[in-house]
Amino acid sequence: MVKKIIAIIILVIGLLLIFSPFIKSGIVKYLSGHDSITNYSAQTLEDNNKKQATFDYDSVQLPSMKNVVEGARDYDKDAVVGSIAVPSVDIKLMVLKGTNTANLLAGATTMLPDQQMGKGNYPLAGHHMRNESMLFGPLMNIKEGAKIYLTDLNTLYEYEVASTKIVDETDVSVLDDAGDNRITLVTCDKPTETTKRKIVVGKLTHTEKLTTELKNKYFE
Repeated sequence: MVKKIIAIIILVIGLLLIFSPFIKSGIVKYLSGHDSITNYSAQTLEDNNKKQATFDYDSVQLPSMKNVVEGARDYDKDAVVGSIAVPSVDIKLMVLKGTNTANLLAGATTMLPDQQMGKGNYPLAGHHMRNESMLFGPLMNIKEGAKIYLTDLNTLYEYEVASTKIVDETDVSVLDDAGDNRITLVTCDKPTETTKRKIVVGKLTHTEKLTTELKNKYFE
């Protein structure tokens, strides 16, 4: 009887190890896709943007089963400040204020406490998952000239990709103000432990009031 119980336990553990990557991906896909910017108002996003946020880069880890499960419970729904869409690589994510492990599992995260859409540099971080169709994984395939759309539900900000590059993780100059209005997207260069980062820079080309038609076109 004891041997039978042990065999069952071993079988269950084996099945969990086999299927855990799929379970993990499923949770992250749910976190980053079940909510929508259309569930928020412009006033709510403005209020959220005034709140304090955590920028704890050192605590950010590769998405393990443990922190994915914790992220499903802990990500800050009051941190949503906007939405980003990159149609050419099928990215459509909420933007959350504050870079930390939980928020990174729910969307793209701001990297500086005082950044403003459409003004100066607006850096966003995102995970690169093994399933490269999720979160910022599709940035591996982005091309110069691609359009990036950002909104706070008041204004639509249109950027055009001007450059992509790989830098060392210690190169924080990508967060600096470069004297223009740009968006900087930051992710790991591969979905495993790495010291390199993929950087996508887009220059602001156009702004306009966000209409229902534009919201439906880019962010729903």
